[in-house]
Formats: sequence, C-alpha cells, structure tokens
Amino acid sequence: MTKRSAGWRHAASSVIGTSHLRTGTECQDFHAVNLVAASSGSEVVIAAAADGAGSAKRSLNGARQACYTFFECAQLAVAQLGQSLDFLHDGFALDTLEDVRARIAELAKESEEPLSAYACTMLGAIVADHAAFFLQIGDGAIVYRMRDAETAVWRLALSPQRGEFANETIFVTRGDVAQRISVARVAGPIAEFALLTDGIEHLAVKMATGEPHARFFEHVFAGLRAAPGTGTATIHEAWLEAFLASPQVCARTDDDKTLILCSRQLAT
Repeated sequence: MTKRSAGWRHAASSVIGTSHLRTGTECQDFHAVNLVAASSGSEVVIAAAADGAGSAKRSLNGARQACYTFFECAQLAVAQLGQSLDFLHDGFALDTLEDVRARIAELAKESEEPLSAYACTMLGAIVADHAAFFLQIGDGAIVYRMRDAETAVWRLALSPQRGEFANETIFVTRGDVAQRISVARVAGPIAEFALLTDGIEHLAVKMATGEPHARFFEHVFAGLRAAPGTGTATIHEAWLEAFLASPQVCARTDDDKTLILCSRQLAT
C-alpha cells in the first residue's frame, strides 16, 4: 500500500562544547534546516550541518557558509526540478561543493586569510516523499529510518570520513576534496532522519560497527514525534538544546555538538 506523509516537523540545535567554554572560544558548529516547496507544490525538507576545524581561525564562518550554500543549491534545484529528486546525482554534489568552495574562497580573499582558515566538514540532506539524497564530507553522521510494515530500523547513510592519522578528518577546503565526497540516494519513504556532528558521534553511533545506537535516537526523537503541527517544533528544540548542554552529555564529550532531527508520520 502507498504511504502518505502527514507532514514534516523538525528541531535542531548547535551547542558550544565545554572545552571551548574554558578557552573562551566560540562554537564552531553551524546548521540550517527548513521545508521548501517543490515545483509540484509538495514539501521537501533540506538540512545541513557543518563542524568548523578547531585549529582554523575562521572555521565558524566556513561552517556557516557551507550550510547556507548547500541549502541555496538544494532549494533552487528542488523548486525548479521537482520532488522526485531524479536530478540528484554525483554531478549535483560536485557542483554544490564547487559553489561552497567558491563562496568560502571569496571570504578568504576579503579577509586576506588562507582558504584553510575556513576549514569545516559538511553534511547535507534533501528528503522528499519517496526519495532522499545525502551528502557527506568529513566526520559526523547521517542516520535515517524507513517505515516498512511493522519494522523500523535505524541506518547509517554514509560512513564518517577519517584522515590518515588519528583525530583527523576531511574538510571542504582540502585540495582533493572532490575525490573524497560521499553521496547516497535512498528510494522509498523515509520516516525520520538526523544529522549530527562528530561532537556526539560516539554517543549516537557504535564506532566499531557503524551501527546507530537505537536507544539514543528513540530518546531524542520521542518529544518531536509528539509535537503538534509541522515545521519547527519550538518546544522540542528548546529541550534538545538543554539536552546537548546537559551534564550527562558534557561528561562524555567536551566538543561542540550539533543535532538536527526531522520526523513525519507515515500512514497507509
């Protein structure tokens, strides 16, 4: 039987890590998420998250620009080409990455800083009624679940990217990043998905196996599922910010952390 959507609701937060609080450093994570209208009139959810490199002077600016540029590219494509997402392929990912790097290069030129001063990772998602596209550069994770009969299983969309050495990852400012970009396309109705930066990666994903921690996602999605209406779930967003800043989370990670949650009810 065909699934129909009761509408997307979402909540997201970027919270500064305790290590940055101690040193007086700003939060270097950034995110963007919203619902946009496809050419058919149906809704598509677009989400992006980026983690600025801790050692990079202007990494928050890079993270912000990466999210905004991904969102702009995705919104324009969806508005013009519809919600089937057939246009989303490796070429779209590479063109978007090129736009991200060009925008960051403009910032670097204006500030007379090297491109590496804006180093950041990037996660992106475009999810329609019966198709989804995910993009990843660097670490962090994109997790989703589909509703198939009675079964709902959390899946990792893409493997977090590591560098050659411990605690090293891939940034959008890296020279060979076009060869390192990862994309995934999913057919069928996705019920829920999340984007998260590496500050909470080990809380949400079993690092040895790449399997999402189902209990973690059931916990953070519970309030969002109960939220009324569609669009931003303001009350759950406030809860999410408090959760990410809570002693129990900060005891396990001192890094900046971003979590984007998107959920919809699917009925037969």
